[in-house]
Amino acid sequence: MMKIFALLAFVIAQSARSEDRIVGGNDVTSTSFAPWQVSLQKSGSHFCGGSIITATTIMCAAHCVQSIVSSTTVVAGTVDYRNPGQARTAIRWLAHPQYSSRTIDYDYSIITISALSFNSGVQAIEVANKEYAAGTQALMTGWGKTSGGIFGQIPINMQYGYTYLISNAKCAETWGSQVTDRMQCANDNSNSACNGDSGGPLAVNDGGVWKLVGNTSWGASGCTTSAPSAWSKNSAVYSWIQSNGGI
Repeated sequence: MMKIFALLAFVIAQSARSEDRIVGGNDVTSTSFAPWQVSLQKSGSHFCGGSIITATTIMCAAHCVQSIVSSTTVVAGTVDYRNPGQARTAIRWLAHPQYSSRTIDYDYSIITISALSFNSGVQAIEVANKEYAAGTQALMTGWGKTSGGIFGQIPINMQYGYTYLISNAKCAETWGSQVTDRMQCANDNSNSACNGDSGGPLAVNDGGVWKLVGNTSWGASGCTTSAPSAWSKNSAVYSWIQSNGGI
């Protein structure tokens, strides 16, 4: 069964243990490791991730969009989501006009905030304008649940894991027609994104420059590591991101 990686409020509010891991992941120990990663919060509780693409815009997933935009706080410059380095209230939240909540296709959104102050722990990431080959290593980060199921924990500390891009044809062997050209699948059978990672980054190091390939979108119910997960592929709608994200 496919599921999106968003979190329900009652799940977010449950207690977290700092020793927990993203499914198969590890603790991030420095804000400079993934300085583009942000936590989206309501009343101090994390519910989705996102990526800084300019000082005033955050790349995210459409299924994370909140009806009351100003209820969302964007937290940057921290590995512990409870202790913001910088915090900004969302001003505008634009979902891609072709987003489908039924198929999770076109799962893109852009948040506008007042300007962040860039430093070693708060930086923008370049949005990928091309596809990368299957087998390319990619980095995923976030505060998603560290195991599947209702009792999975939300870590206090940001987690990271490495995975490998796979082709849409390979992904379709598991997910069939659910996979579209707007999706980038990845899998390495040892770690997985999970609930709460939604909207967060899938990044590739391209010659020393990190590129934002995708935004955490959906995967297997239970966050099993044996099945591919899917990110919304930024190169597929690069012109839309350019026009609305100020890049």
